[in-house]
Amino acid sequence: MIPLTTIKAANATLSTRLPSPICVFVGGTTGIGFYTLKQLAASTVSPKIYYIGRTPSNAEVVQKTLEEINPKGTYIFVQCDILLIKNVDKACEEILQKEKEINLLWLSAGMLRSGFPDTAEGLNFMAAISYYGHAKFIINLLPLLKTSAANNHFARVIRVLAGGLEKALDPDDLDMRKAAFIKSRQYHTTITTVAFDCLAKENPEISFVHAFPGFVKTEGQNFLGLMSLVIRTLTWIGGRWLLIPEEESGERNLFYATSEIYPASQKAEEVKNSIGGDGKGEGEDVAVGLDGVKGSGCYTLHWDGTAKSGNKVLLEYRETGFREQVWGHTLAVYTGIEEKYKREAGNA
Repeated sequence: MIPLTTIKAANATLSTRLPSPICVFVGGTTGIGFYTLKQLAASTVSPKIYYIGRTPSNAEVVQKTLEEINPKGTYIFVQCDILLIKNVDKACEEILQKEKEINLLWLSAGMLRSGFPDTAEGLNFMAAISYYGHAKFIINLLPLLKTSAANNHFARVIRVLAGGLEKALDPDDLDMRKAAFIKSRQYHTTITTVAFDCLAKENPEISFVHAFPGFVKTEGQNFLGLMSLVIRTLTWIGGRWLLIPEEESGERNLFYATSEIYPASQKAEEVKNSIGGDGKGEGEDVAVGLDGVKGSGCYTLHWDGTAKSGNKVLLEYRETGFREQVWGHTLAVYTGIEEKYKREAGNA
């Protein structure tokens, strides 16, 4: 476990190490994303942050809060329901028109619900929100991250879902339609890590982090249905022991999003030489990637910062080429959606 004192000390260096980051927060208007966003604003000098969300009323609260925390920052709300890929494309285009590079792409949007019909684009509802929308943000904004890295600036993608808890995918259900609620969440987790592993290989100048945030009370847990009742009951009964406080969650996830110990593979040796390793405590030495190699560029993290590696399923997917097959399927899904819109435009 990385001590909170170590994490706070590292975050305190952001004012000099990353004083004016350009960040995109997908899921920054509530919950864990908002907690982290507040810590980022407090820890940096003049951040520029695009925060994406569905609800303008939530954005008003975020805007006011961030301006009070750090009036030197620039905070831009981009309204977007990530359920539809066309909405993601539109939101990204707005950012691409304004920025030449970004340092951090944060992805935490989502909800704990099931039973909804497929989206208008033909995707499973939960898969669209938990995976396809997020992956499209990465694809669209990858040029800005690559430019940042080319300029020797910080470049990272972090997804907050359930890193380290990966289980086998169903190769006959890569669309993730057939599985029940719990199994589908496992699929979303695994396919995210598989995609990150593939992206880290293709983009060694960028680091990819898939983190499990632990149990944190968020607004997304308040919805109708049995699952919400179970979650709220467990929270009420064991919240004192189970829940991570909001401020600690923000501090820890800011560390995972910005710490030097999770470098891109291309910068691993440089970082190793700069921070060393002898006598270093946990959270001060370069982390082990999911393949068991220090600084390999793709990291799965437990809520306490412990890097997970040696997952047999993920390693097998590398060896057999299934990793590339999964990512190819993802790209084919987006191509299918684009062709659908072209056909509809042609028939209009």
